[in-house]
Amino acid sequence: MFEQHTEYPEAVSFFAPFFFPKILQDEYRLKDYICSEEFAQFRRRYGDVHAVDAIFDRAMSLCWGNVYEALLLCCVCTMEHRNFGIRMPVVGPLLWVPLTSEFPEEFHERVHALPTRLYADTPPDSNGDRDKLQHFFGSAFLSYTFESPDVSERIGEFIEWGEDRFVVEGALDERDSRANRQGQRFGLWLLSDDSVRPSRFLRPPVSHRGGAQ
Repeated sequence: MFEQHTEYPEAVSFFAPFFFPKILQDEYRLKDYICSEEFAQFRRRYGDVHAVDAIFDRAMSLCWGNVYEALLLCCVCTMEHRNFGIRMPVVGPLLWVPLTSEFPEEFHERVHALPTRLYADTPPDSNGDRDKLQHFFGSAFLSYTFESPDVSERIGEFIEWGEDRFVVEGALDERDSRANRQGQRFGLWLLSDDSVRPSRFLRPPVSHRGGAQ
């Protein structure tokens, strides 16, 4: 386990238990960790794939070993969209749905701190593959919750289908689907072994008979 990060604003630490459910406190603390210098140093020392392990490990520590909550927290805390827009044919953008309550500067600080270099084929730009984390942890959460990859697979396919047709700037992406499948395997493995970590499943694509796995 990674060393627990315990330095939080004193007022927040004192008053939070009286006003906020524990899961909201844990969300704040995990986002705080992602933005911390401790996490930045870990990324520099061990690399981005193992930094994903650090996020999950911190979530498990905050949740007292509750895998269900830890996966949900990881999904929420690695979201790299503030909102998404629903578009309709002819009408265009119709509705914008918020995905976070963070202030803009808090959101940008956290997103900038997320791991980006996850695969051998990660795009070279600064965004890299940080958007794949929400796919990975979201699929892991669904697979773990329903104890089956089927629900996660169907929801993932529906989201990809709907994103291409109805989400502003959305598009089908096989690399998103790959992250979904990896997350499904991670979630199912956690059912029997909660010591496994994401890096075991975030593998670079392996060439096999001319195709990527």
